Amino acid sequence: MSGTFFTVNPSLQANLRILALAFLMASELTSSGAAATEVKLNDAHAHMPRTISVATIISNMDQAGVSKIVLMPQRRNIMRSAEESLAAYEQYPDRVIPYIGLNGLHDAKSITITLLDYVDQELAKGVFRGMGEFHGLHYGISDRTRGGAGIAAPQVAHSLDSPGAQDLMCLAAKHNIVFVIHMETTDEKVAELERALRSNPDTKVIWAHQNPLKTAGGSTADHARRYNPDGLAALMGKYQNLYADIVPGREILFYDPSRDHRLPENWKKLYENYSDRFVVGSDIAFAPSWQEGRYLWQVQLMRDWLSQLSPAAQEKFAHKNIENILAAKLTKGKACSFKTR
Repeated sequence: MSGTFFTVNPSLQANLRILALAFLMASELTSSGAAATEVKLNDAHAHMPRTISVATIISNMDQAGVSKIVLMPQRRNIMRSAEESLAAYEQYPDRVIPYIGLNGLHDAKSITITLLDYVDQELAKGVFRGMGEFHGLHYGISDRTRGGAGIAAPQVAHSLDSPGAQDLMCLAAKHNIVFVIHMETTDEKVAELERALRSNPDTKVIWAHQNPLKTAGGSTADHARRYNPDGLAALMGKYQNLYADIVPGREILFYDPSRDHRLPENWKKLYENYSDRFVVGSDIAFAPSWQEGRYLWQVQLMRDWLSQLSPAAQEKFAHKNIENILAAKLTKGKACSFKTR
């Protein structure tokens, strides 16, 4: 998500400050008895806002008991994003997994031959392990929705059939790195994803935000929890290069601890049946979230959900899968003939 933020169901937050709400929700989770804190956890989905230092991120990780973190800096300038990710890795090579942040690609015109050549050259150095998130469809977030908190994000939609998307997926396969997509669930977009997976069998794709709060067919609270995980199971059955993370993205707007603490049985079945294909993360994107306790809450939510899975699945989701996905080689380094003109 280009702008995940700290909030819950608006009916629960009318007069609460962000920090107070963080501790309220953390206490809800802690009182459930869920822990899983003994499981090593690698955060496979996080962002670095412009005003937050990597030292602040590492401090949050230490407090939350997180071993490593995937960082996708948020910049409109992709070159700047890559530089900041690399600098964070060089400062903390044992803690940071560097990705090139793609959140700044707000329209098709952003993907140029110059950009693709740059990404190709940077990936060829062998340091970056992934890139993302690429927005197949990202629903917008207004400041009004956030209660005037000064946090907003635009609606962005890229066709996964577009030349630019296909070129980026080819580069991901060529350099054996992960390609993270943010794509809300509509029939049209799922069909696009399937065509992209079919055309790029060597690209390791992580489809972000596959969890019980998932919206389907729209962006409002009425669309939350509508997604049937059997659809994702069908895609994973067909395409061995499709993975997913379970962190809530925009749909965290609709999180209700009274009903969303427990994993529904159909989601547990999906997670257990495809336990090699899921990773966890925080999707922290805005500076206030790094500064005001949301990271600790988000990690606790992940551990809480993991604690409801089998011990073997917990270990895989928490760290083994992302380690294996990064190491897996699906391609022999094929060349890319760019479709972008």
